[in-house]
Amino acid sequence: MKKIRLFMRIYLFTLIFTLSLFAFEKNQILLLHSYNKGLKWSDGISTGIEKVLKNYPEYELTTEYMDSKKIDTKEYFDTLLKLYELKFSKRKYKAIIVADNYAYMFVLKYHDKFFKNIPIIFCGIENFDFNSVPKELDGKITGIVEYKDIRKNLELISKVIKDLNTLYIISDDTLSSNEIKSQIFKTMKEYEHKFKIIYDNQIILNELESKINNLPKNSAVLFTSLYVDKNKQYIPYNEIREFFRESKYPVFSLNTIHLGEGSVGGVMIDPIMQGVLAAKKTMEILYENKEIKDIKIDIPSGKYYFDYEVLEKFDLLDSDIPTLSTIINRPKDFFDKNRDFVNNVFVSVPVLLILLIALIVAIIKNTKAEIKLFEQNKLDNVLLNNIENAIVWESKEGKVLGCNGAFCKFLNLKKEEIIGKNIFKIIPEGIKKLNILNEIFEEKEIVIKDDEKNKTYLFIRRKQYFDKNEKKAGIVTVISDHTNIKQLETQRQNDEKFVIQRAKTAEIGEMITSIAHQWKKPLIEVSTIVQELLYKRMKKDVSVDETKQYVDEVMTQVQYMTKTIDNFRSFIKPSLKKSNFCLKNSFDSLLEVMEHSIKYNYIDLNIKYKGENLSVCAYENEFKQCIISIINNSIDGIKKLKTKKQIDGKIDINVYEENESIFISIKDNGIGIPKENLKRVFQPFFTTKPAGDGFGLYMTKLIIEDKMNGKIEALECEVGAHILIKFKNKSCVDENISS
Repeated sequence: MKKIRLFMRIYLFTLIFTLSLFAFEKNQILLLHSYNKGLKWSDGISTGIEKVLKNYPEYELTTEYMDSKKIDTKEYFDTLLKLYELKFSKRKYKAIIVADNYAYMFVLKYHDKFFKNIPIIFCGIENFDFNSVPKELDGKITGIVEYKDIRKNLELISKVIKDLNTLYIISDDTLSSNEIKSQIFKTMKEYEHKFKIIYDNQIILNELESKINNLPKNSAVLFTSLYVDKNKQYIPYNEIREFFRESKYPVFSLNTIHLGEGSVGGVMIDPIMQGVLAAKKTMEILYENKEIKDIKIDIPSGKYYFDYEVLEKFDLLDSDIPTLSTIINRPKDFFDKNRDFVNNVFVSVPVLLILLIALIVAIIKNTKAEIKLFEQNKLDNVLLNNIENAIVWESKEGKVLGCNGAFCKFLNLKKEEIIGKNIFKIIPEGIKKLNILNEIFEEKEIVIKDDEKNKTYLFIRRKQYFDKNEKKAGIVTVISDHTNIKQLETQRQNDEKFVIQRAKTAEIGEMITSIAHQWKKPLIEVSTIVQELLYKRMKKDVSVDETKQYVDEVMTQVQYMTKTIDNFRSFIKPSLKKSNFCLKNSFDSLLEVMEHSIKYNYIDLNIKYKGENLSVCAYENEFKQCIISIINNSIDGIKKLKTKKQIDGKIDINVYEENESIFISIKDNGIGIPKENLKRVFQPFFTTKPAGDGFGLYMTKLIIEDKMNGKIEALECEVGAHILIKFKNKSCVDENISS
């Protein structure tokens, strides 16, 4: 059992390790350096690549060093091949970045064996030859060429060193140096007529100093590369640094790794930039999914770099230095020497400035607020003293804190006699007796009498006010004298009664004329019956039955005339209170009064009721008066139109219930109401009749809307006029309850 458990643990561990290894290798990138770690050139390329890849944490960089600067024998490379067989044969990389020529040549040679179908990105390759790429790798390689511009450097040196006599070029016999050897020789031929050029790639470092010291005046040194001496011995960089600093003549170089180590400067290439550009191309392939064949090979140009301290050492500060050059080790000016102080000042000054501005703004705001408050207080005093209502505010103890001019006038006291006094000691006796100043209320109406028994109607409002902590601070009292309003209201009611009575008188005139016409026929009948009775009695004796028959016929006509007078008397008698009345009965009653006027003018009047027992709560006689006024207007409109053309006069009245309301629609086919007059027809004194006074429809609106809480409006109509009346469908009992 223990063996099975042990086997399962080993199996699970192996499975997890394999899966993690697969996951680990899923996004790996290989960086293969030609040289060793610690070499400034190689370290610079690694720095540039790592700078870009830190933005892509899902990818991991594996770095290998071939160390070819220190050893480049066949035996070494054979051994290295066997080592790489163990390392690379089972690994899968997403991409391979190769730095410098040895690594580039190795990957080209063994691509199918170790790195099949894996994209190759190179950097640091000198004198790159596009024809060197095997056909099977065509479209699978891109990168950055390391181009050391010898011509530009010779041109620069000749300008910086005035009257240049001799230029000593230092190189070695390594693969990378030999790659640019032909370029050096070609450029030397172009400049050999201007100054002497010595090319030396067989160097023993101990002997180099004496060679330089023996150069003639106005000489200079161009350092291209020196990793091994002529005996193939590796030269540590600290010895190169010492040579730069001890040189009798200025040393120019092609690589930024020598900047700050004693080199004057030159047209230099930057290994960090080589790494950055190579890593960016790698991410274009892996992250942006670009085809490698669409990513071109770049040849970045060198830039001008100089060391201020070395220029000063060789008295070259006044020489022809290109304008856009990068110069390191400049002497510190005041700002550089006191950088921390300046930075602190620059940080603190804006803060102090902001605080100062904030302080100024706060002062300005406070000043403006004080001015505004002062102006507001003045405005408040003006407003308070121009309000007709008497206003007083008191503390919660009843002490008067302030008041307006109207309150002083109300009490007939000066403000100095009021402020600070108890409200109960200065208020009039008539208000004090009502004992209302101990209460808080929205509004109360009181009536007080003076010594002459004159009534004063007052509306009093009392409301609490609170302090900033929402605690009760006191009470504001507003006293409004509504005596004049009450008098005006009484006068308005009297005026309304007068207007209504005047309109009613006009309608009475119309009705008397109608009654006169209605009485004419029965009077003629009575006269005829009496004459016939007298005639028969003259001829013969008339029996009692015959006489009774004549009397009955006369009484029939008298009863008709009596009924007409009763209807008229009912109309002119005002309704004392609202009541529920049947609209059909009301219309039947008023039509009996108006029957003759309608028939005499040859008008067909139709009434339709939609619903049973439709009734409203209103003043019945006043309602009849309104309907008669509207019908008379319709009759006038029809008569006016008949003077222009032949028509059959028609008035349609529809009574119906809808949405809990009773509607009365009165339409005619008369002259109608112009659209612009629809709102004006109910205004007082507005009339289109030559002899009209403009009170009929105004009175109608007054009665229906003000006295009966209804609604009346004139609607737009294609033919004739259309008046619509609306009442709430509720009983007088409901209305009294709501009141």
